[in-house]
Amino acid sequence: MKPRLILDTNVLISAIFFEAGNEARILDEVLKGVVTLVSSLDTLQEFRETLAAPKFKLTPLEILTNFQLIVSVSEIVLAPRSSKVKCRDPDDQMFLDCAEGGDADFLVTGDGDLLEIKNLGRIKILAAGEMIRLFKRSIFGLAGTSKLSKREAFKRLDQMREEE
Repeated sequence: MKPRLILDTNVLISAIFFEAGNEARILDEVLKGVVTLVSSLDTLQEFRETLAAPKFKLTPLEILTNFQLIVSVSEIVLAPRSSKVKCRDPDDQMFLDCAEGGDADFLVTGDGDLLEIKNLGRIKILAAGEMIRLFKRSIFGLAGTSKLSKREAFKRLDQMREEE
């Protein structure tokens, strides 16, 4: 079973604008079908609105193209349940709700309010760099290696965090 990821808006924006970054590498794994991107209507709406921000200077066609790309590779959770865990920033709550409602394995973010939560039940909340380290260690059977169970993958993740 493929790992299920939530990518917050800033991770998606960074993936689009910075092709050499960790975020772009994660999006590449999504596009290859190695992992499943899980989104909700709320997270997609925030992504679309952010793409349209004047600071990015994207044309309407560029906004639409990038938005359609993400929608086309997303498994969309239409009615995410409200997470019992609450984020300090209410604007970020939609990502926790999507993670729980979408049965995600990971929420990838650079947001400090989300990162400080660390775990949402069995869901791990990681920075993009941590997710790339998991990919490099091939714990999900990427690059043709044998797969580990999710339990073993989570155990290795906890060990990586302790090493830091």
